[in-house]
Amino acid sequence: MELGLYLHFPYCISKCPYCDFNSYQLEEANQIYSYISALYREITAYSQKLKTGNIKTVYLGGGTPTILSGTQIFNILKFCEDKFTIDKNAEITIEANPGTLDGEKLKLLIESGINRLSLGAQSFNDVFLKKLGRIHNAQDIINSYFLARETGFANINIDIMFALPDQNTEDLQDTLKKAVSLKPDHLSLYNLTIKPGTEYYREYKRGKLNLPTEDEEYDMYNWVIDFLEENGFEHYEIANFARPHKKSMHNLIYWQNKPYLGIGAGAYSYIRGYRYMNYENPVKYIKETMSGKLPKDNGERLSLRKRMIETIILGLRTKDGVGYKKFKKRFGVSLNDIFCRQINKLVNLGLLEKSYVKIKLTRDGIFLANVVFREFVD
Repeated sequence: MELGLYLHFPYCISKCPYCDFNSYQLEEANQIYSYISALYREITAYSQKLKTGNIKTVYLGGGTPTILSGTQIFNILKFCEDKFTIDKNAEITIEANPGTLDGEKLKLLIESGINRLSLGAQSFNDVFLKKLGRIHNAQDIINSYFLARETGFANINIDIMFALPDQNTEDLQDTLKKAVSLKPDHLSLYNLTIKPGTEYYREYKRGKLNLPTEDEEYDMYNWVIDFLEENGFEHYEIANFARPHKKSMHNLIYWQNKPYLGIGAGAYSYIRGYRYMNYENPVKYIKETMSGKLPKDNGERLSLRKRMIETIILGLRTKDGVGYKKFKKRFGVSLNDIFCRQINKLVNLGLLEKSYVKIKLTRDGIFLANVVFREFVD
């Protein structure tokens, strides 16, 4: 069985006001030491449980993985190499906050086998970076980027957020032009979503956030697609753009609904049709793992129909869409036979494009993807 391996690091220097990820402000260094010990325990348990697993990709996400020292990250990855069969050509990615990098750490990341760096830039405008609660400024992003290139990283992604409070299309254009001028290999563009439990949500409820209108957000997104495609990026997934041969291989595992193993607090796994998650709270995660248990919080065995629906939804996120042959080979039934009503309705609405070989989102369908997805779920 081939797998993607995800390692979650939940700690950050500070919690951003928009963030609803499973992340926590680091209070003391001992938290990291205890957490790493728990990771080692969980990794060891799965190395014994999944003896035939071949790891095709590794992804260190968070939180802020680079809040760890270079030596800690190096040791964790070497431990994974000892316990798992990791493909010699595996894509190994780490997310990094530009405010947590230096030359020595980047050197150790390269030596550990990491070959893809994902920089959480979010904006190249210092005013917006401050509003987003980021610990870095625009110059820090640029410095980290070039330092990573000098250290040897040949595959760098830059994360950008848009539809920010008080942001207009011209602001976004300025940020994207600066990002593209660096010549990254990949760009991820995420529209700000106000999620319950965040500081932004509380401000939004009090009427304190001046957000772009839906039409303004649509104009921003359309401009982004055109601009990046004109500059040599392939729009291969709703929020992701890549230079040739630089797609995120790890994320493609998710979008193709293939198996993956998640290690760490709140990490999800999907193996042999069973999906489950770990305890989100790091204290609970550490306690369960160190007591010799797998830290599973809950899970479910997906029905055939649910696996079909998820395969469609995830596949439609990508430029390739959902192919009829692949669907039938995987599930033994015709996509058109099972979901004819939904497909025809969405085609008539101009949200889906149907050919002899596949279905995929139209440009309007990309923007209204959640509307499309709900049709298959309802």
